[in-house]
Amino acid sequence: MKKLIAGSMAVLLATPALAGGYAYEQQPTNVLGWEILPYIALRGGATYGNLNYNFNNVKEDLGLNMYQIRTALGLTMADAARFEIEGSFFTKGKKTKDFGDVANVNVSAKNIELMANTYMNIGHYKYIQPFAGIGAGLAFVDTKANVDGASFSKDRTKFSAMGALGLDMPFGCFSVDVTARYNYVDVASGMHNFSGDVGVRYMF
Repeated sequence: MKKLIAGSMAVLLATPALAGGYAYEQQPTNVLGWEILPYIALRGGATYGNLNYNFNNVKEDLGLNMYQIRTALGLTMADAARFEIEGSFFTKGKKTKDFGDVANVNVSAKNIELMANTYMNIGHYKYIQPFAGIGAGLAFVDTKANVDGASFSKDRTKFSAMGALGLDMPFGCFSVDVTARYNYVDVASGMHNFSGDVGVRYMF
């Protein structure tokens, strides 16, 4: 997964120069006075997840390290806001923990998220544009606990919410963004994900 993320990001970051993106002028669509540009995006990064998990009637906080790839289809509105539908794909996070008198319980969690996100620019800058974002959607989560050869598994569809702060760097029809995210998933007794990712958007 790390090689896939690194390779994908290297190709996308090199694409603007190869495609002559700096000189390209998009033709926005005017809708009710708003200039709108569609875009596609690919993002990759790392996540630290804090899963509150209950096993054997004992609740423990589990720190899970994961990687993620995010893909999105969206609209840029008047160079001030963005709205998008985003799919996020996380690697499996694993942790071994004692739950009361049950030792060495291997807990894992893997999830896919489908989110509707809105981003707003903070001020208006030419080269580096700060932004803030919020989102909500669904998380499809698979949690498992394995101990002494026994396996306990649950697949659930749960509510998910996201808050983000980031920096956007435009290059013609391309834009590179660096984003810090907090993501809550209503699974088990709550999963809190803290993520950082780098992405490329192509506006067409």
